[in-house]
Amino acid sequence: MRILVLGAGVIGSVYAGKLLEAGHEVVLLARGSRLADLQSHGLLLEDAESGNCTAQPVVVLSELASDDHFDLVLVPVRSEQLVSTLAVLTAMTDGSDVLFFGNTGNHGAELAAALGERALFGFPAAGGTRDGPTIKYVLIRQQKTMLGEPDGTTTARIRRLQHVLDGAGFPTLISADIHAWLLGHVAFVVPIAFALYRVGIDAPRLAADPATMRLMVLATREAFSALRATGNEEIPTNLRALYRLPTVLVIAYWRRVLNGPRGELWFGAHSRAAPAEMHALARDLQEAMRHTGRPTPNLERLLATPA
Repeated sequence: MRILVLGAGVIGSVYAGKLLEAGHEVVLLARGSRLADLQSHGLLLEDAESGNCTAQPVVVLSELASDDHFDLVLVPVRSEQLVSTLAVLTAMTDGSDVLFFGNTGNHGAELAAALGERALFGFPAAGGTRDGPTIKYVLIRQQKTMLGEPDGTTTARIRRLQHVLDGAGFPTLISADIHAWLLGHVAFVVPIAFALYRVGIDAPRLAADPATMRLMVLATREAFSALRATGNEEIPTNLRALYRLPTVLVIAYWRRVLNGPRGELWFGAHSRAAPAEMHALARDLQEAMRHTGRPTPNLERLLATPA
């Protein structure tokens, strides 16, 4: 498969590297210092758990040729950057499938309308940071890479894409309602981000703050309960099970996560790099909560935190 990765940040780089290893032809579209790093050093990845480092030659472009052809375009950019990718995507005439790969927020309908049947949606199962030319990453074993058609059907192309990602080392699930799944993810990640904002985006410091930890857990539990009450069945099973436990046990789980390297690699790095995205997602979450008609006082209190 010939794949264009439109955005060479942490997620784009990790998935590009694994897809290259699996034998696919991958082209990265990058600009600025990231373009220069990739041209000078290649694709440098460091697995934060194993310490394994890889360096791969990769084709990197600053712009596309008018006659270039791809089977798939992977778009792993932040939600506030999504609409700006449409100029590139709509100019492509190759009919390639386009996988928007991350928090789409309230842009899903706009993106699907702009690209028609080319549009797909999904979410990665990796996190990390960029240190100069090197991407230090961790694969999130507790979460599968998610895929979904805009209308929730399971098509031949979504199964092919699942096979491609499975083959590259990313266990992948197809969602029957990817937009509901993405909203459930927002209900989980936004409270963590806003709890981090209360403590200077310092994961161990958050772990040591019992009041903020409790508020974070209660806020997420409220949001999950409101979504389930209105029929959202796409909240991941592991998170549903976790948030059914007594609050003290949920806090203990997140304290362990936040005190280790996963606290920074899963949550801290992205919360620090993307406050505009987190605030936009928080507004989307508040709007969704209003539509449920359910009170969420702890969530509202937490979201009053400035970044």
